[in-house]
Amino acid sequence: MLQDLVAQVSDCTGEALYANALDWLQKWLKADICFIGETDQQHNIIRAIRGDSRRQLQVGTQYELVNSPCERAIRQGFHYVPAKVAEAHPLYPSLRALNIEGYAGVPLRDKHGQLLGMLVMLSHGELQLPDYALNLLRILAARISGEMARIRADATRQESEFFSRAVLDAMPADVCVLDHRGVIIAANQRWKQLSTLLEGDEICGTGRHYLNDCLAASRLHEGDAAALRSGTELLLSGRRDTFRHEFECPVTRRWFLLIASRFSQGRQSYIVLTQLDITDRKQAEAHLENRSVILDGMISSDWLLHSMEPWHKVMPEVLNMIGKATDVERVYLYRHESVRAALQHVWQTQAPEELLQPPYGDIRYDDDGCRRWAETLSHGQAIFGELTEFPETEQQLLRQHGSCMLTLIPVFSGDEWWGFIALESCTVPREMSPHELSALMAAGRSLGVAIQRESANKRLTQAMIAFDSIAEGVVITDDKAVITAINKGFTEITGYTEDDILGHPIYRLRSDEHGKEFYHAIWHVVIQEGRWRGEVWNRRKDGSAFPGWLTITEVADADGNAINYVAVFSDVSEVRQVENRLQELVNHDPLTGLPNRRLLNELMGHAIKRAEREQSMIGVLFIDLDRFKTINDSLGHQMGDKLLVEVASRLRSAMRESDAVARLGGDEFVVMVDDLRDIEDARLIAQKIIASLHQEFIIEGKEFFIGASIGISVYPNHGREVDDLLKAADIAMYQVKNQGKNGYLFYTAELSENAVERFTLESTLRRALEREQFELYYQPQVSLSTGRIIGAEALIRWHHPELGLVSPAKFIPLAEESDLIIQIGEWVLREAATQAKRWAAAGYALEWISVNVSGVQIQRSNFVDTVYGVLIETDCDPSLLELEITESTIMRNTEHVIGMLDHIKALGLRLAIDDFGTGYSSLSHLKRLPLHKLKIDQSFVHDLPHDTDDAAIARVIRGLGNSLGLSVIAEGVETQEQAEFLLSIGCDEGQGYLYSPPVSATAFTALLENDKLKQQ
Repeated sequence: MLQDLVAQVSDCTGEALYANALDWLQKWLKADICFIGETDQQHNIIRAIRGDSRRQLQVGTQYELVNSPCERAIRQGFHYVPAKVAEAHPLYPSLRALNIEGYAGVPLRDKHGQLLGMLVMLSHGELQLPDYALNLLRILAARISGEMARIRADATRQESEFFSRAVLDAMPADVCVLDHRGVIIAANQRWKQLSTLLEGDEICGTGRHYLNDCLAASRLHEGDAAALRSGTELLLSGRRDTFRHEFECPVTRRWFLLIASRFSQGRQSYIVLTQLDITDRKQAEAHLENRSVILDGMISSDWLLHSMEPWHKVMPEVLNMIGKATDVERVYLYRHESVRAALQHVWQTQAPEELLQPPYGDIRYDDDGCRRWAETLSHGQAIFGELTEFPETEQQLLRQHGSCMLTLIPVFSGDEWWGFIALESCTVPREMSPHELSALMAAGRSLGVAIQRESANKRLTQAMIAFDSIAEGVVITDDKAVITAINKGFTEITGYTEDDILGHPIYRLRSDEHGKEFYHAIWHVVIQEGRWRGEVWNRRKDGSAFPGWLTITEVADADGNAINYVAVFSDVSEVRQVENRLQELVNHDPLTGLPNRRLLNELMGHAIKRAEREQSMIGVLFIDLDRFKTINDSLGHQMGDKLLVEVASRLRSAMRESDAVARLGGDEFVVMVDDLRDIEDARLIAQKIIASLHQEFIIEGKEFFIGASIGISVYPNHGREVDDLLKAADIAMYQVKNQGKNGYLFYTAELSENAVERFTLESTLRRALEREQFELYYQPQVSLSTGRIIGAEALIRWHHPELGLVSPAKFIPLAEESDLIIQIGEWVLREAATQAKRWAAAGYALEWISVNVSGVQIQRSNFVDTVYGVLIETDCDPSLLELEITESTIMRNTEHVIGMLDHIKALGLRLAIDDFGTGYSSLSHLKRLPLHKLKIDQSFVHDLPHDTDDAAIARVIRGLGNSLGLSVIAEGVETQEQAEFLLSIGCDEGQGYLYSPPVSATAFTALLENDKLKQQ
């Protein structure tokens, strides 16, 4: 599983990583729905950005986090609800609506702990996760978080680079930036184009001195040149912060407004020169000079719009000026929004309220019959006229508001239609002259320029904030690789401040991890292709080296010459640590720290090659712990895990340093003995291991005793490949198990034949039900006081067409391993119920038939539904059936079993504990069980009454049953002496060969008939 995880996520990025991660979850953890989600900035909503390949969840689906299991996962670091998650989160109805039963979620966080999103698994049934799933999920979440953070950082960086390059060019003005010496360090294309137009070359381009080069060469009027020089010098000297001057260019005959502002960043000061083309305004001023008052209003509003204040702050005064100048009752500003015009500002005259109808609000083009307005205004054309000059559909809207005249002036921000200005007359229609309409159109253009300027300024500010806000380090150099700028991320990663690093070559960051050839190769790619990306070890200010993911991009001028290089890098130290941890998990068992199967195969492969060269032998010992399953099921997995850790420690201590000890999973271990001198040495090692494991284990104050079954194979005698040696040792180990456990065996060819027989048996077992090869035998259960048959135990037999009658001891374990026991168990219960009904109808006084229930039926199926279905199908009286459940099954999952047995008892069936005394029953649990009977295991009956220990155990069990109000039955009764002893201690019932072996239903009917005659 770990190997597959690493293979899926180690070498991919972006969407491929997300897809592989979700496919891995689907494959190994069996979730019905897997998705990766990202949270909004307020962490109130999670939005699915990637679902698994089955597409059961639509990408883009959003869910509220409040009261959800994801909210708890974010608080706790992990949240897992295997079943009934909707009941666990009743305030989150989406779970029930989507029929979600199981849930597991891990938050995705960046290296600073900031929440990025969630990794979520959902299931429509119970979600079963192995114990080590949490570690795997957290590792996977760390990998996805790193990738998500990297993608976000890349997007932020690209946006910052784009803004940095585009903001200046996007401004609707000629803009340049001077440093404290007056040298132009940045200029937009409009500025460069203007300087080329005026002078024939870039005399005012980047690197030129504004006073010495630009103003000296410019063909300005003498007074304007002097004013610009004087104002700029005042700014450079720090005696003024702003400066404005209007001038006419003698070459182009166009007017410009130069706005100069001084600002500081750290210890550096800069001058921003913004040169606006105000020719239109100047022409309007000249054209409208000495005309009506509207011209003064338009000029004043234009001045306001070109002030340093944001346009929306001066807009109320602008509308006031327009309204008073045009002598209208109301002036509106609308912004275009798809299907409507949204009201932004409104000015209204002080006329008596009774003369005015309610003002306009938002206008919906289609609903209000004004679609023509949007079509006309979006093409830059004004709409004006008296009420009767508008179409009938539009007149209805005008009459509702008492309008007798309306003028609409379009407003454009750049090439985009932004909205319009509306002038409304409500009392007397006012004729709008062409000059006044022209002035209003100019006002609309001025407003558009102000809006566009503010938008460009916002983008520039955003770009600067983004540059300093991204977590990655960003460094900008000139064409000689000398550092000219860094961001805060650079300082946080490397420790270098601007004072430390500006003006130094970028080579200062080099570490000793790479040679000169490495860096030469990088710059060769940058020069040839314009970009290089890869992992580089850099050096921090404190001298420590760190791995970083670096991207170097060349910035070229219009002629393709490199003018700057931009390097963006991130510290991937944590990613490397996670990868190293993943590698450790891939090759080692996370519980014991021993090599796992993957590393064992690798070690054995190397050992085999070495043994082949040196003509030596290798011993492979396959170890399976005896009685571990009972301890694990009775006392819980936590206690079992601690025992496995202790076993691993003893195995390591018992072996040489050169030997390999590995854990394959569960309670299976493998020891590889390199350079085995003699086959008998393997026998001695096996004996040493068994002896070490025979010593008691003390965990949490409790004593445990286990054994070991060991199969041994030797290279080259039993195989020359890794798989062959492991298979041979495994087969030998299983033979030890079959012979009674707690020992060792060398592999032989005969053992392989037994393994084949086992496989054949398992294959034919799958068809035994449909071919009706099973039959139920019945063994009587007798009242010890009366000798009468009062019950029977149903025991399954398999009539194999080739092997004959197969013992249940052979095929029941196979059925439990393959889950076939669920189907077989249901068949046994149905057959027993049918037979019980027949004997009851025939008048036999048989009180019950006892049916054995496997732990697999309890743990892996809806057994209560199965029992209920059999009762309905056979119409059997429930009191005629008794279910026997082993003690270890009850202790394995006590709460689940108690709940299930309560339901079964409610159906009317009897319940008994089989093999009582062989497990680790808790008396506190025992008294809660809805039982009718305890069954003394035959191992305690075999040596009665002579074995005093067995006699004491039998008395204790009988006393316990009496205290709990339960009847007690003893199995394995073979002598009259045993029966008399059991009766003497108060045991109620007996079962065994003393009375009868298990017989067919026909033979058992004869036993009932004889018993009936005796009673007469």
